[in-house]
Amino acid sequence: MLLTCSLVALALAGSPAGGRHLETTIQDDAVLLSSAPADVREAARRIAWLGADRVRITAGWSALAPAAHSRRRPGAPFEASDPATYPREPFVRLDRAVKAARAAGLAVMVDLAFWAPRWAVRRGVRPADRQNHEPDADAFGRFAAAVARRYDGTYPDPERPGHALPAVRMWTTWNEPNNPTFLRPQWVRHDKRWTPASAHVYRAMHNAAYDALERASSRNFVLVGGTAATGSSKPGRGGVAPLRFVRELACVDRRLRPLRTPECRDYRPLRAHGYAHHPYTRSTTPETSSPDPDSALLAETARLQGLLSALAQRGRLVRALAVHHTEYAYESNPPDPTAPFGLAQQAQMLSWATYLAWRDPATPMFAQFLLRDIDPRAAGRRRDDPRWWSGFQSGLFFADGTPKPAAQAFRLPFWAEVREVGGQRVVVLFGGVRAGDGRAVVRVERRNGATGAWVPIHVSGETCDDGGPAFPTDAAGWFARVAPYEGPADYRLARLTSDGEWEAGIEVPAG
Repeated sequence: MLLTCSLVALALAGSPAGGRHLETTIQDDAVLLSSAPADVREAARRIAWLGADRVRITAGWSALAPAAHSRRRPGAPFEASDPATYPREPFVRLDRAVKAARAAGLAVMVDLAFWAPRWAVRRGVRPADRQNHEPDADAFGRFAAAVARRYDGTYPDPERPGHALPAVRMWTTWNEPNNPTFLRPQWVRHDKRWTPASAHVYRAMHNAAYDALERASSRNFVLVGGTAATGSSKPGRGGVAPLRFVRELACVDRRLRPLRTPECRDYRPLRAHGYAHHPYTRSTTPETSSPDPDSALLAETARLQGLLSALAQRGRLVRALAVHHTEYAYESNPPDPTAPFGLAQQAQMLSWATYLAWRDPATPMFAQFLLRDIDPRAAGRRRDDPRWWSGFQSGLFFADGTPKPAAQAFRLPFWAEVREVGGQRVVVLFGGVRAGDGRAVVRVERRNGATGAWVPIHVSGETCDDGGPAFPTDAAGWFARVAPYEGPADYRLARLTSDGEWEAGIEVPAG
């Protein structure tokens, strides 16, 4: 026994016991919706090989709807709730992504999201293909009905006569409605004061979509929110911070008292099965906190969870809503010279973030945004254009498909950190095997400072066992262990493969 049982228990306090599963989703619309059919199928297989459970795919309203740039709503034969009356090719592309994911063994989450057709917004904005000013809630509900009908499990596959399209059972309604990029107005001015507006616009949209999804199938699981992690500190500028957005969504003030405003006159408890959130910390570490009490970065998830719980207790929500992290990532340098983290750091940040999400038993889902980096050339820009790197370079693979260290960090997430426990310094070790089927055999290795060789070490678990360097993960493929601190060192995880070889993960410095 390396450490006393009491010391191990203290070091692992807060870590889930048993076989806690942290569902993971990957989103990459550029690959899954805009590639050739064979490339879409290959991308889905690669996502499954990485160990993800689900893909998140955008059903873009303006991308699917007819006459998206027209001010005039299309007439017959278009019927907004009937998918058969929409243009064929955009829906077929979405079909292919859904089919490829299901064929690869992946579940699917569909975002009913941006942008709106011009005929469905109150006011046109620029650029013309990004309409987002007060979308018509009823029209959005009919769009939701069309997509839900197409993926109810019985709709005919237009590419395979005699076959039905797969069913989709998880849905989100819009994307980052507290971000002016995706929804306007964020604020309105009343009596010389700026007040939040986006939550009230979004609530009507969500309610209409929820009604449509519920009518389509009682098995549909609907996430509300999809909020960005931060907002503006100055009312009237930028987006609405997520906790304030949620309070406005539930029509309560800062003390959770009902708002007596026209927008909240007919308020009814908000209906959903979970809450979607994007807890980005793109330029800082995953454990960073914000001075804004209404923000909700990854390390501040408890703030959002606490607010949702309090709202449910007060009857402002129909049920308590768990926070699903449906988008998160770090960009890397290279390829983006403006990104704050190198390739190895990107991999380490993703593993660290996974640890924080796994450690919170109230978090059922975590996410990775992008399989591959966005190729700047796809936007048709010149290399000297300052917007060249404006797209996300947060992929697990470079744009040409070459893997980054982050790909291995996703397959074998691992984190090591030194803690002071009971007057003694220990190394807490966390890891997992996403690329497997549940329980796996793993070991932790430490680099020998003198020789550079990797040496398997003995670690202690919840039962304070010490049966040797190799040990099993829990039933879901995860573990948290403790080792004595012997000075600064690099650690890594290795897992035993089916052919008896040890596959090594990324290196993490500790101490």
